[in-house]
Amino acid sequence: MVTFSELARRVAVDTRAHGPGLTPVLTRALERIGWNSVPDASIDYVAAELALLLDACVQTHRDVRTLAFNIAAVFRELGPHLDGGLPPVEAYLPAAEELLRLYESNIATGASLPAFDPEQLMQE
Repeated sequence: MVTFSELARRVAVDTRAHGPGLTPVLTRALERIGWNSVPDASIDYVAAELALLLDACVQTHRDVRTLAFNIAAVFRELGPHLDGGLPPVEAYLPAAEELLRLYESNIATGASLPAFDPEQLMQE
């Protein structure tokens, strides 16, 4: 899990003058966790929703665990409803935590990271 200081640093870089902004960087992180395969909620819409949550975390509550839970709730609400039943929000926490890890590291080094590989997660 990323720390608040790492997350705040990443947000400051993204929101500085001439920075990329939160939404484009979150969009890349969403692509890397496979959100493009979700048919209902567009990746741009989800990224914009998550940008609001990130901003609230950095500006207000400063709690990364709360942020991860809020992201998991968005994933649960907007994700695919395969059989009409939904697991609890906690089931989405690993994806939320991975998204935060990918967001924080996405352009911090100035280099593009390879595409998200779910098989790699299974090996960790």
